[in-house]
Amino acid sequence: MNFDPGITMILVVLQNALFVVLTLGAFWGGVLVLRAFGRRFSLSLAPLGFIRPPQGGVRAVLSGIGVGLAGVVLSALLAAASQYVLKAFGYPADNSAQQPLMEGISSWVSENPAVAIPAVFLIIGLVTPVAEEILFRGGIFAGLGRLFSAAAGKIAAIATSRTLISGGGRDPETRQHAGGRSAFVLAAALSSAMFASLHLEPVLFLSIFTLAMGLCWLRIRSGLLAPIAAHATFNSFTVTILVLSGLGFVPESI
Repeated sequence: MNFDPGITMILVVLQNALFVVLTLGAFWGGVLVLRAFGRRFSLSLAPLGFIRPPQGGVRAVLSGIGVGLAGVVLSALLAAASQYVLKAFGYPADNSAQQPLMEGISSWVSENPAVAIPAVFLIIGLVTPVAEEILFRGGIFAGLGRLFSAAAGKIAAIATSRTLISGGGRDPETRQHAGGRSAFVLAAALSSAMFASLHLEPVLFLSIFTLAMGLCWLRIRSGLLAPIAAHATFNSFTVTILVLSGLGFVPESI
Protein backbone atom coordinates (compact mmCIF):
# COMPACT_ATOMS: atom_id res chain seq x y z
CA MET A 1 0.00 0.00 0.00
CA ASN A 2 1.40 3.38 -1.03
CA PHE A 3 1.73 5.93 1.75
CA ASP A 4 0.87 9.49 0.81
CA PRO A 5 1.82 11.50 3.92
CA GLY A 6 -0.26 14.53 3.04
CA ILE A 7 -3.45 12.58 2.41
CA THR A 8 -2.88 10.32 5.42
CA MET A 9 -2.40 13.21 7.83
CA ILE A 10 -5.46 14.99 6.42
CA LEU A 11 -7.53 11.83 6.91
CA VAL A 12 -6.29 11.52 10.51
CA VAL A 13 -7.24 15.15 11.21
CA LEU A 14 -10.67 14.64 9.62
CA GLN A 15 -11.23 11.51 11.69
CA ASN A 16 -10.30 13.38 14.86
CA ALA A 17 -12.58 16.27 13.93
CA LEU A 18 -15.40 13.77 13.38
CA PHE A 19 -14.81 12.28 16.83
CA VAL A 20 -15.12 15.70 18.46
CA VAL A 21 -18.13 16.80 16.41
CA LEU A 22 -20.02 13.57 17.09
CA THR A 23 -19.31 13.73 20.82
CA LEU A 24 -20.26 17.37 21.28
CA GLY A 25 -23.22 17.06 18.90
CA ALA A 26 -24.60 14.02 20.72
CA PHE A 27 -24.15 15.72 24.09
CA TRP A 28 -25.74 19.03 23.18
CA GLY A 29 -28.45 17.28 21.17
CA GLY A 30 -29.33 15.15 24.17
CA VAL A 31 -29.42 18.20 26.44
CA LEU A 32 -31.76 20.05 24.06
CA VAL A 33 -34.08 17.06 23.84
CA LEU A 34 -34.24 16.79 27.65
CA ARG A 35 -34.86 20.53 27.90
CA ALA A 36 -37.74 20.18 25.44
CA PHE A 37 -39.34 17.74 27.89
CA GLY A 38 -38.96 20.17 30.75
CA ARG A 39 -35.79 18.81 32.30
CA ARG A 40 -33.24 21.33 33.55
CA PHE A 41 -29.84 20.61 32.05
CA SER A 42 -26.98 23.02 31.42
CA LEU A 43 -25.16 23.25 28.10
CA SER A 44 -21.87 23.23 30.03
CA LEU A 45 -19.37 20.59 28.91
CA ALA A 46 -18.44 19.75 32.50
CA PRO A 47 -20.15 16.31 32.30
CA LEU A 48 -17.72 15.44 29.50
CA GLY A 49 -14.74 16.27 31.69
CA PHE A 50 -14.13 19.89 30.70
CA ILE A 51 -13.45 20.97 34.27
CA ARG A 52 -10.65 22.51 36.29
CA PRO A 53 -8.77 19.62 37.94
CA PRO A 54 -9.34 19.61 41.72
CA GLN A 55 -5.60 19.13 42.32
CA GLY A 56 -4.65 21.93 39.91
CA GLY A 57 -3.67 21.89 36.25
CA VAL A 58 0.06 21.37 36.75
CA ARG A 59 -0.37 18.39 39.06
CA ALA A 60 -2.98 16.91 36.74
CA VAL A 61 -0.61 17.15 33.77
CA LEU A 62 2.29 15.70 35.77
CA SER A 63 0.15 12.78 36.96
CA GLY A 64 -0.95 12.22 33.37
CA ILE A 65 2.65 12.18 32.15
CA GLY A 66 3.51 9.68 34.89
CA VAL A 67 0.66 7.38 33.91
CA GLY A 68 1.64 7.73 30.25
CA LEU A 69 5.25 6.71 30.94
CA ALA A 70 4.09 3.81 33.10
CA GLY A 71 1.77 2.84 30.24
CA VAL A 72 4.71 2.72 27.83
CA VAL A 73 6.59 0.26 30.05
CA LEU A 74 3.54 -1.86 30.85
CA SER A 75 2.47 -1.85 27.21
CA ALA A 76 5.79 -3.28 26.10
CA LEU A 77 5.55 -6.08 28.66
CA LEU A 78 1.93 -6.92 27.87
CA ALA A 79 2.55 -6.79 24.11
CA ALA A 80 5.43 -9.24 24.46
CA ALA A 81 3.27 -11.56 26.57
CA SER A 82 0.37 -11.30 24.10
CA GLN A 83 2.68 -12.03 21.20
CA TYR A 84 4.01 -15.14 22.96
CA VAL A 85 0.51 -16.44 23.72
CA LEU A 86 -0.81 -15.77 20.22
CA LYS A 87 2.14 -17.56 18.64
CA ALA A 88 1.76 -20.48 21.05
CA PHE A 89 -1.83 -20.97 19.85
CA GLY A 90 -0.91 -20.56 16.20
CA TYR A 91 -2.37 -17.08 15.66
CA PRO A 92 -0.58 -14.27 13.81
CA ALA A 93 1.20 -11.95 16.22
CA ASP A 94 2.44 -9.11 14.02
CA ASN A 95 1.18 -5.52 13.82
CA SER A 96 -0.19 -5.96 10.32
CA ALA A 97 -2.91 -3.30 10.55
CA GLN A 98 -0.70 -0.40 11.64
CA GLN A 99 2.62 -1.51 10.19
CA PRO A 100 2.15 0.21 6.80
CA LEU A 101 1.34 3.50 8.54
CA MET A 102 4.36 3.24 10.83
CA GLU A 103 6.70 2.36 7.97
CA GLY A 104 5.25 5.21 5.91
CA ILE A 105 5.82 7.73 8.70
CA SER A 106 9.43 6.60 9.11
CA SER A 107 10.00 6.94 5.36
CA TRP A 108 8.41 10.38 5.34
CA VAL A 109 10.67 11.48 8.18
CA SER A 110 13.68 10.18 6.27
CA GLU A 111 12.70 12.01 3.08
CA ASN A 112 11.43 15.31 4.50
CA PRO A 113 12.24 15.64 8.22
CA ALA A 114 11.63 19.39 8.41
CA VAL A 115 7.95 18.90 7.57
CA ALA A 116 7.31 15.36 8.78
CA ILE A 117 8.64 15.63 12.33
CA PRO A 118 6.55 18.61 13.53
CA ALA A 119 3.50 17.40 11.60
CA VAL A 120 3.58 13.90 13.09
CA PHE A 121 4.21 15.12 16.64
CA LEU A 122 1.39 17.67 16.34
CA ILE A 123 -1.21 15.39 14.76
CA ILE A 124 -0.46 12.00 16.31
CA GLY A 125 1.19 13.19 19.50
CA LEU A 126 -1.31 15.92 20.43
CA VAL A 127 -4.39 16.30 18.21
CA THR A 128 -5.27 12.60 18.18
CA PRO A 129 -5.05 12.19 21.98
CA VAL A 130 -7.27 15.23 22.51
CA ALA A 131 -9.92 14.00 20.08
CA GLU A 132 -9.88 10.39 21.29
CA GLU A 133 -10.09 11.42 24.95
CA ILE A 134 -13.07 13.65 24.24
CA LEU A 135 -14.83 10.75 22.51
CA PHE A 136 -13.86 7.77 24.66
CA ARG A 137 -13.28 9.14 28.18
CA GLY A 138 -15.41 12.27 27.82
CA GLY A 139 -18.35 10.82 25.91
CA ILE A 140 -18.49 7.03 25.96
CA PHE A 141 -16.99 6.30 29.38
CA ALA A 142 -18.84 9.14 31.11
CA GLY A 143 -22.11 8.23 29.40
CA LEU A 144 -21.83 4.56 30.31
CA GLY A 145 -20.86 5.54 33.84
CA ARG A 146 -24.03 7.60 34.27
CA LEU A 147 -26.13 4.82 32.75
CA PHE A 148 -24.68 2.12 34.99
CA SER A 149 -24.79 4.39 38.05
CA ALA A 150 -28.48 5.05 37.47
CA ALA A 151 -29.11 1.33 37.13
CA ALA A 152 -27.07 0.61 40.26
CA GLY A 153 -28.99 3.29 42.15
CA LYS A 154 -32.31 1.72 41.28
CA ILE A 155 -31.05 -1.72 42.30
CA ALA A 156 -29.71 -0.30 45.57
CA ALA A 157 -33.06 1.40 46.26
CA ILE A 158 -34.93 -1.86 45.74
CA ALA A 159 -32.45 -3.74 47.93
CA THR A 160 -32.70 -1.06 50.62
CA SER A 161 -36.49 -1.28 50.72
CA ARG A 162 -36.27 -5.04 51.10
CA THR A 163 -33.65 -4.63 53.85
CA LEU A 164 -35.91 -2.29 55.78
CA ILE A 165 -38.73 -4.80 55.54
CA SER A 166 -36.59 -7.79 56.54
CA GLY A 167 -34.42 -5.90 59.01
CA GLY A 168 -31.11 -7.34 57.75
CA GLY A 169 -28.42 -6.96 55.09
CA ARG A 170 -25.86 -4.23 54.43
CA ASP A 171 -26.64 -0.62 55.23
CA PRO A 172 -27.82 1.59 52.33
CA GLU A 173 -24.63 3.73 52.25
CA THR A 174 -22.36 0.70 51.88
CA ARG A 175 -24.58 -0.69 49.16
CA GLN A 176 -24.55 2.64 47.30
CA HIS A 177 -20.72 2.84 47.37
CA ALA A 178 -20.48 -0.72 46.07
CA GLY A 179 -22.88 0.13 43.26
CA GLY A 180 -20.79 3.18 42.33
CA ARG A 181 -17.60 1.11 42.15
CA SER A 182 -19.33 -1.51 40.02
CA ALA A 183 -20.64 1.16 37.66
CA PHE A 184 -17.13 2.60 37.26
CA VAL A 185 -15.56 -0.81 36.56
CA LEU A 186 -18.24 -1.77 34.02
CA ALA A 187 -18.11 1.58 32.21
CA ALA A 188 -14.31 1.64 32.20
CA ALA A 189 -14.02 -1.95 30.98
CA LEU A 190 -16.57 -1.57 28.19
CA SER A 191 -15.28 1.78 26.91
CA SER A 192 -11.66 0.52 27.15
CA ALA A 193 -12.52 -2.60 25.15
CA MET A 194 -14.09 -0.39 22.47
CA PHE A 195 -11.00 1.83 22.45
CA ALA A 196 -8.62 -1.12 22.16
CA SER A 197 -10.71 -2.70 19.39
CA LEU A 198 -10.51 0.52 17.38
CA HIS A 199 -6.77 -0.05 16.88
CA LEU A 200 -7.40 -3.35 15.03
CA GLU A 201 -4.33 -5.06 16.53
CA PRO A 202 -4.99 -8.29 18.50
CA VAL A 203 -1.41 -8.36 19.78
CA LEU A 204 -1.84 -4.87 21.24
CA PHE A 205 -5.38 -5.29 22.57
CA LEU A 206 -4.40 -6.06 26.17
CA SER A 207 -1.80 -3.27 26.23
CA ILE A 208 -4.19 -0.63 24.93
CA PHE A 209 -7.05 -1.92 27.10
CA THR A 210 -4.89 -1.60 30.22
CA LEU A 211 -3.78 1.91 29.25
CA ALA A 212 -7.40 2.91 28.63
CA MET A 213 -8.43 1.67 32.08
CA GLY A 214 -5.78 3.95 33.56
CA LEU A 215 -7.10 6.83 31.46
CA CYS A 216 -10.60 6.22 32.83
CA TRP A 217 -9.20 6.40 36.36
CA LEU A 218 -7.52 9.71 35.55
CA ARG A 219 -10.76 10.99 34.01
CA ILE A 220 -12.61 10.39 37.28
CA ARG A 221 -9.91 12.11 39.33
CA SER A 222 -9.03 15.08 37.11
CA GLY A 223 -11.45 15.53 34.24
CA LEU A 224 -10.01 15.35 30.73
CA LEU A 225 -6.71 17.19 31.27
CA ALA A 226 -4.81 14.35 32.95
CA PRO A 227 -5.89 11.58 30.52
CA ILE A 228 -5.05 13.83 27.57
CA ALA A 229 -1.57 14.37 29.04
CA ALA A 230 -1.14 10.62 29.58
CA HIS A 231 -2.39 9.74 26.11
CA ALA A 232 -0.18 12.40 24.51
CA THR A 233 2.84 11.08 26.43
CA PHE A 234 2.14 7.53 25.28
CA ASN A 235 1.63 8.53 21.63
CA SER A 236 4.64 10.86 21.66
CA PHE A 237 6.89 8.01 22.76
CA THR A 238 5.74 5.96 19.76
CA VAL A 239 6.23 8.93 17.45
CA THR A 240 9.73 9.47 18.87
CA ILE A 241 10.67 5.87 18.00
CA LEU A 242 9.31 6.33 14.45
CA VAL A 243 11.19 9.60 14.03
CA LEU A 244 14.46 8.12 15.29
CA SER A 245 13.93 5.16 12.96
CA GLY A 246 13.37 7.48 10.01
CA LEU A 247 16.52 9.42 10.88
CA GLY A 248 18.50 6.18 11.08
CA PHE A 249 19.17 6.23 14.83
CA VAL A 250 16.96 3.24 15.63
CA PRO A 251 16.71 -0.02 13.63
CA GLU A 252 13.42 -0.32 11.73
CA SER A 253 12.69 -3.68 13.41
CA ILE A 254 12.11 -2.01 16.81
